[in-house]
Amino acid sequence: MQTIRSTSDRHQTSARKQRSVLVAGALGIALAIAGCSSANGPAPSSAQPTLPTATAGAPTAPGPGVGPLVATPLTVAEGTIPGLANGHSLEIPQGWSAEVWANVSGARLAAWTPDGKLLVSSPDRSAVIALTPTEPGKAPTEETLIDELNSPQGLAFTSDGKVLVVGESTRIVAYDYADGAATNRRVLADNIPTGGHSAKGVAVNGDTVYYSVGSSDNRVPADRTHSPARATIWQVSVSGEGNSVVATGVRNGMALAIAPDHTLFSGVNQMDNQPYPFDDGSGNYGKQVPEYINENPVDQVTRVAIGGELGWPLCVPDTRETPDLLNIPYVNDPEFNADGSQLDCAALAPTMLGLPSHSAPLGLSFTAGTALESVVGS
Repeated sequence: MQTIRSTSDRHQTSARKQRSVLVAGALGIALAIAGCSSANGPAPSSAQPTLPTATAGAPTAPGPGVGPLVATPLTVAEGTIPGLANGHSLEIPQGWSAEVWANVSGARLAAWTPDGKLLVSSPDRSAVIALTPTEPGKAPTEETLIDELNSPQGLAFTSDGKVLVVGESTRIVAYDYADGAATNRRVLADNIPTGGHSAKGVAVNGDTVYYSVGSSDNRVPADRTHSPARATIWQVSVSGEGNSVVATGVRNGMALAIAPDHTLFSGVNQMDNQPYPFDDGSGNYGKQVPEYINENPVDQVTRVAIGGELGWPLCVPDTRETPDLLNIPYVNDPEFNADGSQLDCAALAPTMLGLPSHSAPLGLSFTAGTALESVVGS
């Protein structure tokens, strides 16, 4: 069983607001997805140039071993109030099932405990909620594990399950976890910038905690020189030592996860209202072109290396030559880095994977070591 949550970043482009409608119906709902082991943007008018889109040429199936997606009605666990999810369907691989398993108000992100509980962060309740499974087809029991938190979001355990890390709005905190209780609170990093993208994602690899520090707004070059730097990913040890920047130019890399090879990945919420970055003779260079904005720039999922640079807001993911949305290079931003003097965008490592623009990924996980591994791979 895998638990998923989805929501939307809060910016004002029409595309993002339209795509938020479907997501809004799932707020507060934890969906249990069980798998069985079986095997383009809007066309421009004639007055507009052909514009690169995030979806052109994208595969119709999620990948090998999964198969095409089919609309599957949601079932509801006994004792659970389905809320706005009632009567809806999800598009999931054929043969899989989807259940509204719990309804946690203000639910944001989740993590499984070593003793089989599901922890859910709820910034609205300033708390981390623990859900304990009961019987198949029935709702879990619910209790508050930690309260009086400052907008908790990211949750992650050390590999031995003995330490729980929580990303609050202005700090990263850790607790000892044993016998269903979180104790011995300590602050690993404090006075982290807030406002704008203030939610903090976290991931743990060995004794290292990674956390996100999002941008103050949509397109703010000054964030790159802010002290402490924003639009970054940081690291600190589980003991609270060695707090330092890992990667820069990461607009809002809240979705953090450790891959099976122990490298760090991030899902990044990219810019809205991006000026057209191609000096292609169309007359649109540097302008806000709706057909381009609706589908660009793509959100990013990519490996993050120590000293990595993702370019925001000086460089823009450029999908013109990568219709499969893999290994996406960058082009100079026409407003902040037109001549490339601020940053050499062509020298940046390509983004590994593009997601449809304005998707606003908040969570990321790998299937290695789970029941889904044999179905979808690691």
